[in-house]
Amino acid sequence: MSHTTATPVAASDGADVGLPTTRGWIVAFLAAGILGAGIAVASAVVAGIPWASAVAALTLLGAYTVFILLVLPRLLRREAGTMGALDVVTMVVTVVVVALLTFLVPWLAMLQFWVFPLLWTLAASTRIAVSACFVSAASIFAALLPWTGGGSWAVMAFVQGASFVSAVVLGLWISGISRYGSERDVLVAELTAAQSELASLHHDAGAVAERERLTAEMHDTIAQSLAGTVMLAQRARRELVEGALSPSTLELVEEAARAALAETRELVAGGAPASVGAGGLTEALRTVVARAVRETGLDVELVTSAVPPLDREAEVALLRCAQEGLSNARRHSGARRVEVGLAERHGVVELTVRDDGVGFDATASAHGYGIEGLRARLGALGGSLEVDGTPGAATVRAGVPVRAGRS
Repeated sequence: MSHTTATPVAASDGADVGLPTTRGWIVAFLAAGILGAGIAVASAVVAGIPWASAVAALTLLGAYTVFILLVLPRLLRREAGTMGALDVVTMVVTVVVVALLTFLVPWLAMLQFWVFPLLWTLAASTRIAVSACFVSAASIFAALLPWTGGGSWAVMAFVQGASFVSAVVLGLWISGISRYGSERDVLVAELTAAQSELASLHHDAGAVAERERLTAEMHDTIAQSLAGTVMLAQRARRELVEGALSPSTLELVEEAARAALAETRELVAGGAPASVGAGGLTEALRTVVARAVRETGLDVELVTSAVPPLDREAEVALLRCAQEGLSNARRHSGARRVEVGLAERHGVVELTVRDDGVGFDATASAHGYGIEGLRARLGALGGSLEVDGTPGAATVRAGVPVRAGRS
C-alpha cells in the first residue's frame, strides 16, 4: 500500500517486468468489484435497500471498475515519488465514487478497505496519502449520515475515525517495509557489483602474477639454455673457420638445443621445469656445473656440505641462482674460474657463486631481469639475495631460511 510499490523496474529484452504487480492489482480490484456487486444485491434483497439505488450502485461500480482496470497498468509504471494528472484524477474519482456508492448503498462503505491502499499507492508522498485517506474517510462519513437519521452519527464518526487511523498506521508500516526492501535491493546491487569488480581485479592480479611467473621461468630456463646454445654455435663457427670443428662441440649444441626444447614443452604444458630431480639440490647443482664446464670450458668448482631438506620451490629458487651466476660469469665477467658453494649457516641454506672476472657495479639499481626476478622469488620464500661486484671476487649469494623451506 505504499507509494514505493510503484517503483518502476527497467525491462530487458522487451519483457514486461511490471506485469506481476499490475496483475495482482487487477485481481484485487476484480475481486473488490464482485464483492461490491454482491453487497449491493444482498442489500436490496435482505436489507430492503431500494432496487433503484442498488442498480445505480451496480452501474457506477461497473463503470469505475472498467475505468480503474484501464488506467491502473499505466499508473503502476510511472516513476516512484511523482504524480501526474492521471494520478490526481484517479484519486479524485476514487474518493467521489466510493462516497456515491456509500450514499446509494450504505453497506458499500466496506469497500474503503481497498480505497485506502490505492490512495497510498497513487500518492507521491506520505503527506498526500494521509490527506487523501482523511478526505475519503470524511466523505464516506458524510454519505452515511442520511442513512442514520442523525441518531448515530457519533458511532459513524468513531468507525470512520478508526478506519482512517488504521489506514494511516498500516500505510506507514507497509511504506517502511517497502522502503527497506528498496534500500536492501540497492545494497544488494552495490554488493553484487563490488563482488564482480573484486573478482575481476582478482582475476587480473592472478593473470599478472602468472605472466610474471612464466617470464621468470622462461628467463631462468629457456633463455639460459638458448644463450648457451648461441655461445656454443659461436664456438662451432670459430672452430669451423679454423678447420678444427669437433663432433663434441656439435654434440654440445644439440644437447643445449634439446634441453631448451624440453624446458619449452614443460612450460607449455603448464608447469615449471622440474630441474631438481630425485637426487635433490646437490645433484642438480652437479648437473648444472658439469654442463657449464662442457659448454664454456670454465674451471668451475662445486663445494657442498650437508643441508637440511627443503621443499621444491626453495630448491628451484636456489638452483636458478646458481644458473644465473654461472650464466653471468661466462657471458659478462670474462672469468676463468668460478666457485659454487652450498651450505647451511645459522638456520639459512646459502648458495654462493663467486668468479674471478672483471666484476660489476653492485650499487646500480638493477643487474638485469634475472637478478631482480630471483630477488623477488627468494623474497616470497622469506629469503634474500646479495650481490657483490668486487673485481676478482664478484659474488652472488642467495639464502633461504630452513624453517620456510622445510617439507
